Amino acid sequence: MPGDCFTSAYDRLSHVLINDVDVQGISTTLKTNEFVQAKALWDTGATSTCIRPELVARLQLKPVAVTTMNTPSGTKECSQYYINLHLPNRVVVERILAVEAIPANCDVLIGMDVIGLGDFAVSNHRGQTVFSFRMPSMEKIDFVAHSYLTPTNKQKSTGRNVPCPCGSGKKYKNCCGKSV
Repeated sequence: MPGDCFTSAYDRLSHVLINDVDVQGISTTLKTNEFVQAKALWDTGATSTCIRPELVARLQLKPVAVTTMNTPSGTKECSQYYINLHLPNRVVVERILAVEAIPANCDVLIGMDVIGLGDFAVSNHRGQTVFSFRMPSMEKIDFVAHSYLTPTNKQKSTGRNVPCPCGSGKKYKNCCGKSV
């Protein structure tokens, strides 16, 4: 299997993307590198990964830095800690600089600092939400380019001699528009 990846699925439409992860603190206060199971919320609107104070205490983490965090309610100074995240299917993201915060409905909020390390996709086909993550990033995902390939897509017809919308640099007739 190329890259480290996992898929999480719901049997319904979901407006939040949550799965179980294991959090490991990178700290000198623990004798062992304890793993703590946590609920993680994936949030493409968050810049940084956040960890709840209760998890910080349980892992006995020591702050390594302080940062200013911007939230809808204003700005505040927050401690930062190094953690490792063990995602489903043995996908491991090491040495994340997580911000101590109180994310709603989860123990860990996974932000763009982690999501940006790979490919992230969400689909809601037939009322079932599925999200998938792969690290490292392996290809450009472009739904617009691929929509030209759908035979039922009558609105997006492409001239045979124009550059192919998939980005190959070939003419459409010699690429995706080629008769099979």
